[in-house]
Amino acid sequence: MHFVIYLPAGFYSAIASTFTEILQAINELNDSSQFTIEFVSSNKQAVSRSGITFSAKSRPSRKIDVLVLLSGLGTEVMTKPELLEEEWRIARPLINTAQKQQAILAATCGASYMLAASGLLNGKRATITWWLKKVVQERFPDVKWEPARIVVRDSRIYTSGGGFSGLELLTTLLADLGFSKQERHVRKLMVLPSSRQFQSPYEFSMDEQTGQLEKKLNKLFKDDPGINISVMARQLGMSPRTMARKFSDELQMTPGKWIQTKRIDLAKTLLEETKLSVSEICYDIGFDDPSSFSRLFSKVTGMGPLEFRKQLQPPVVRKIS
Repeated sequence: MHFVIYLPAGFYSAIASTFTEILQAINELNDSSQFTIEFVSSNKQAVSRSGITFSAKSRPSRKIDVLVLLSGLGTEVMTKPELLEEEWRIARPLINTAQKQQAILAATCGASYMLAASGLLNGKRATITWWLKKVVQERFPDVKWEPARIVVRDSRIYTSGGGFSGLELLTTLLADLGFSKQERHVRKLMVLPSSRQFQSPYEFSMDEQTGQLEKKLNKLFKDDPGINISVMARQLGMSPRTMARKFSDELQMTPGKWIQTKRIDLAKTLLEETKLSVSEICYDIGFDDPSSFSRLFSKVTGMGPLEFRKQLQPPVVRKIS
């Protein structure tokens, strides 16, 4: 199978190398060339964020079996989403070629945006790096986004979350291609971490630019996480109906949804940074029933509170006596 790895400007060299080295290691274990790999970029010498250069071709030298799309954009996209459009326009001819050749399409990090912009994800399930979920949910409402997940496969299209979740993407892809055993051997040889399913434990707030309404709301919530809609409206000097209209106009959500989101975000922080029990956290953030809280937490993050905490716990270091 011929893998083509697309390298945009400013890609992460470690991610490109990881794909290549795992595929080459499987070739070595099989003592054959199951996979051929080449890099394609708009520059013959593609330069990564770290300054490492990769020799690349302007177009594939043969039929594409698997196209892997990397993204070169970081959190600068939060203030300049138009950069995603620019990146897509450059990659579009290659994506069109791969589609015509009925290649498997795999996108890591923000590269899912390219597939969505090409119309290839309409009506399909997909994921993307968590800090781009609001951008794509607004821009591509016809896609069934599942941003809590690390990897989503829908037919012959694979999407994954943040950059290094490309490792999980490749694991899933190789399993589907019939190379599970070889991939497991390579993972052991390279001492690679076990696969993850969700990226929700890695989320944190990036809303640095907030309007006056949200600043007031954040202060009210900080003072009282258990605040309800009636009290919030009274504190803001509005009727509940007026407040609901303000929420819809400025935040594009209901007051109840905003409170729920803030409580779940606070629960994540408390699970990571404290030793409070799930029940204690439930009551501290304004919920009345631990079971209902756990169900809601699982629905939002994809995992229960205890599993969420376990994923973020540092490894136990034992002292040598």
